[in-house]
Amino acid sequence: MTLTELLLTVQAVASAAMCGLIWFVQIVHYPLFGFVGHDGFSWYSREHSRLTTMVVAPPMLVELATGLLL
Repeated sequence: MTLTELLLTVQAVASAAMCGLIWFVQIVHYPLFGFVGHDGFSWYSREHSRLTTMVVAPPMLVELATGLLL
């Protein structure tokens, strides 16, 4: 396997992971925002963003790195 093939494979896997995460958030998390209520919404939204960042940052960085290398 050449370096280019490896980079393309790694990027494809990272992109597929991101696609799955995006669908999960769209289908599961965002609809739940409506059940939080006005008083807890700011906290919920802030925590959702913080925790989501920990999950999506690694594959996003892999996508960025492989994109730049390609």
